[in-house]
Amino acid sequence: MMAPAEKEEDKKIFSRLNSLYEISKLLGSSIDLHENFPRVFSILAQQMGMKRGGLLLRGDESSGWEMKGCHGLSAEELKRRKEYFGSGIIQKILEKGQMAAVVDSGETCWFYDGKSKPGLKRAQTTFLCAPVKMQGAITGIVGVDHFYEEPVAITEDFNLLGEICSLISGAMLMRKDVASDNRALLEENWSFRKELENLGRSVPKARRKISLTEILEERLARMIAEMKVDPRSHSQLYDEVLNVVERTLLKSALEKTKHVQLKTARFLGINRNTLRRKMKEFGIITKGK
Repeated sequence: MMAPAEKEEDKKIFSRLNSLYEISKLLGSSIDLHENFPRVFSILAQQMGMKRGGLLLRGDESSGWEMKGCHGLSAEELKRRKEYFGSGIIQKILEKGQMAAVVDSGETCWFYDGKSKPGLKRAQTTFLCAPVKMQGAITGIVGVDHFYEEPVAITEDFNLLGEICSLISGAMLMRKDVASDNRALLEENWSFRKELENLGRSVPKARRKISLTEILEERLARMIAEMKVDPRSHSQLYDEVLNVVERTLLKSALEKTKHVQLKTARFLGINRNTLRRKMKEFGIITKGK
């Protein structure tokens, strides 16, 4: 039969691993992380018994630090803005770059470097805080009251807090890469459209007529070959490419027919109502009839 102490240890390990799994799955399930940050703290409350916690993220210079997800914080605490976890805590963590135990509402901080063993008890602390780092720069701070109870060493709380910050940091970095790829894709699409227009003008002079299929296949294959593929991301590449090609086709056809919609519809092989619906969908404005 398993001793009570062994059962308690197994329960602690299971709760920790299950929390990390649920948070990892949650952060990988949506492009918009901000809608999932509050749910991270709901998981920690349910799985680890956390009563109060939140995530501060660094915005631009005008907005400063903002709470992007929290659990159990009172309305009065939320009015403190960047002083959620205690007076001067953000600046102290920015200077040290380490996890910290907030004592006496920020009057005292004990910094944890991952090696030393603190003599602090959880009852002495207000929050345990850890920095969220992206490429070496601190972009956020996670603060919680605690995860475990005495006599579990408070370093166990810090270790789990550090793992949670790593998951958040990894998810944010992945979204940053996806956004960068999307911007590059939009720029590529603009170049793609111009190249199609140039190829279209040069086709009549060529010895062999190049088909539209050949043009599209060659250009799309080259564009996709240069893109990064992340199985965890939820890219909208399919919709973006279809939208760009369809919008370019409509605008080019309208220009060719001098914006006479009846001629454009016949040229494209669609009816006039479909043409008008598509023009409205893509925001194409014309004075033609």
